[in-house]
Amino acid sequence: MNLTVRTLDVHLAVPFAISRAVRTEKRLVLVELREQDRVAYGEASPDPFFGETPESLEADVRSALELLPEDPRDLAGLRARLDARFPHGGGAACALDILAHDRAAQERGLPLRSFLGLAPGDAPPTSFTIGIAEPSVMAERAAAAKDAGFTVLKVKLGHGDDVVILEAIRRVFDGTIRVDPNAAWTPEEAPARIERIAAFGLEFVEQPVAPGDIDGLRYVRERSPLPIVADEAAVRLADVDRLAGACDGINVKLQKCGGVAEGRAMIERAHELGLKVMLGCRAAETSVAIAAAAHLAPAVEWADLDGNLLISDDPYRAVGVKAGRFVYSGRPGLGAIPA
Repeated sequence: MNLTVRTLDVHLAVPFAISRAVRTEKRLVLVELREQDRVAYGEASPDPFFGETPESLEADVRSALELLPEDPRDLAGLRARLDARFPHGGGAACALDILAHDRAAQERGLPLRSFLGLAPGDAPPTSFTIGIAEPSVMAERAAAAKDAGFTVLKVKLGHGDDVVILEAIRRVFDGTIRVDPNAAWTPEEAPARIERIAAFGLEFVEQPVAPGDIDGLRYVRERSPLPIVADEAAVRLADVDRLAGACDGINVKLQKCGGVAEGRAMIERAHELGLKVMLGCRAAETSVAIAAAAHLAPAVEWADLDGNLLISDDPYRAVGVKAGRFVYSGRPGLGAIPA
């Protein structure tokens, strides 16, 4: 196997702010495997919230290359080895898992969603994320997203007046809005804050409280007029059962859970427990990472897969987006090619 690991700096089209951080650029870790005339890709996108840096992910990826199987079909064996090496999931495991799924699907000559048995299904539209800024700026970005054909927005909250922000956005956008304070609220204040914004016709509230406070999340859900979706609290398969009853849905991120195999297991378990699922991403991912989740999207109710749309220098093309809907290329595997 001819393997290459490298880092890549990508840049946000506009500064991207959430309740705990502002980002203008990001360093990613990319992996390529060349066999015969095929190239398989993987990607790790670090998140400091989970203690990841580009340097730590690059070192982890390099140290774990030996886990890749000789047989492209041995995905179960790889998952077991990745679980042992990376019991908490994360970007390094995700990079190798994505690469392995791309490789296996290409070896079969199938697009990844066909390889996963999801080809006939329709994927939900992806939302476009509006980061925290002045309300007028957020409204301008919402109007631009509408002009680009997006029918669903995710609006970041946590700073400023939530009502003023949503009033400004609702003046220019009449589609679906979901909001995400990224754990900025306390369980005591969250119900009243949600009550104040419920009149704006919101779809759900994502991770209102600290991810470790499951009792607090349950407290909010019992008092909320809007559905509650867990994100930072839903990392791995084991988290799904403990979240049942504390929320209405979970946000599965491949970079968070460790890849396609773990993500798919989380989706299946969540549905068994009556939870809805959103496939999400981290701010600033290339089309390699986004494509892996987009191929899984027919299995879920919601999608928030715009990480590649938020950057100005994506070096790949894979799954396109037109009017908020995924456009699958039909190429084998992820379908990723240089831009």
